Amino acid sequence: MEVLYHSSQKLVRDIHDLLPHIDRNVGKDADAIERTVLGKLEEITSNIQRLDILVNKELPVRRREARLRVDQLKQDRQMLQNAIQMLQHKRMQREQEAAAREELLNQTFQPNNRETALYIDHSLQHHTALNGIHRSLDDIWETGNAVLDGLRTQRSVLKKAHRRLLDVTSMLSLSNSVMRLIERRSTQDKFIFYGLAILTCVIMLAAFWYFRN
Repeated sequence: MEVLYHSSQKLVRDIHDLLPHIDRNVGKDADAIERTVLGKLEEITSNIQRLDILVNKELPVRRREARLRVDQLKQDRQMLQNAIQMLQHKRMQREQEAAAREELLNQTFQPNNRETALYIDHSLQHHTALNGIHRSLDDIWETGNAVLDGLRTQRSVLKKAHRRLLDVTSMLSLSNSVMRLIERRSTQDKFIFYGLAILTCVIMLAAFWYFRN
């Protein structure tokens, strides 16, 4: 299990290193890097499925720690998947904008027809500005969704960790004061989660109205 876990961690680091290259490259280079990243992500998913089985075979003393490590690996995989989807969306938008500019520039018009040339230039500027606004809104939306997904995943991990801590404390017969401290921390984590979620929604709405106006 240790070998499989560390192998998965290496795949996570490899994907982190490759993600900036997807954003910087275009065409076939970007496609090749994207295929490599998706292949590594599928390998991580397969490893997680195997780790889920191996965790149940661990000794009870080590099982809780192993489960937490696998849950963290699942969270890393989800965040990487969200980042890849956002980069794919941005690259698709760039390709569409480039195709639209090429189409406008290739339109035939009379060399001496100044009105036609000005119209095309104005249309190009308007199209570029609209695409820039749409891209900014999409980036904000995707980032907000990624943050909310991360918060939800972290909350789920904290809840599982809380349950496991309660099991451990009951086994070790910890004092009531320690139990109350753990429950109080769980309540604080819940308020922090809801507060961050509300703040993220407010920022997204403010950004939306800003760009819209």
